[in-house]
Amino acid sequence: MNFSLTSGLQYPVKLIAVLLFCLSACTTDKILETPDSPSRLVRVLFSPNGLGDLSFNDDILRGILHEKEHNNFRLEYLSPVDMVEAEAVLCRWQEEDTDPELYYTIIAGSEFEKITRRTLPQKQRHNYVMFDTPARDFTISTFRFCGYGVSFLAGITAYSLAKADTAAYIGGQQGEYFIEECYKGFRAGYLHAGGKEVAATYISPTSYGFAMPQRAYQMADSLFRLYPFIYVMAGSSNNGVYQYLREHPQVNGYTAGVDVDQAAYSDRIIGSMIKGIGTCVGSYIHRWTEREENPQYAEYDLRSGYTYFQVSESYKEELEEIVEKSFELAVIKEMEYERNKMGAILPTAMDLHLLHP
Repeated sequence: MNFSLTSGLQYPVKLIAVLLFCLSACTTDKILETPDSPSRLVRVLFSPNGLGDLSFNDDILRGILHEKEHNNFRLEYLSPVDMVEAEAVLCRWQEEDTDPELYYTIIAGSEFEKITRRTLPQKQRHNYVMFDTPARDFTISTFRFCGYGVSFLAGITAYSLAKADTAAYIGGQQGEYFIEECYKGFRAGYLHAGGKEVAATYISPTSYGFAMPQRAYQMADSLFRLYPFIYVMAGSSNNGVYQYLREHPQVNGYTAGVDVDQAAYSDRIIGSMIKGIGTCVGSYIHRWTEREENPQYAEYDLRSGYTYFQVSESYKEELEEIVEKSFELAVIKEMEYERNKMGAILPTAMDLHLLHP
């Protein structure tokens, strides 16, 4: 097996992947200037080896570059080799951070939570943001995306197509908050629609599982012999599953995209779990440049509009109406999940009113 993220892809998808590979080939800082060299600087710490994943990290960069088109700032970003380099960079950036109106720092990944706690000062800082974390006790802005509701929709959609008693789930990192939340949501949706069980497996116990597409390819080879549908929540490792499906058209297997619309990477992707991460990050930068306050902590679920399940074009006739009819149920199930997790009550009348404003 000759592994390549772009194997079987056509232009322009292939060209985009090659350009992203060139961007991420070096881990040294990249600084994008503008003609008038503005004083404001946005700095981004991406996941180790994260750029070029065709999903989470690339969409963050897309959203920042889109905001840069309409705003006036320089951009510096780094995708470190490991956490040692990441911690050194955060310490250096803090030393350089002499004016909160001139420097904005984006820490793009829950894997940085431990080193962020070690490096950030005790006082409140409004020119920093970190995601995707459920932690609310930082001295900087944090937010997370809720994966339960959109994965519940994915589970219903998967069963509606596969009509199989069992399906499989591949997580990038075992125990990671969002990964486990997506498994619970997908399993609940699959069982609600008529399935019996969803078997969970993981690429790695560490965050490196989000950048191991070769391993995901191997797992797909084994799992598709047993299950007709695999829900994969593993960052750039998802590309291994897509390549497997492209190279084995005889396999009766299906999957879903993650973070962005990934329908172009395989005709077996029935839809994609969209997070809208790039647009969300762009809004945080915009508020900072306008001297508006960003929330200290925020959660973005199905009701936020950032997360949703987008059915691939070739499956719309069969599945789009199912997704639309299941949306309100998915919202309610997500609210129940969040409240049960917090030990709170079930959805209130006001909550349900939000579905029909």
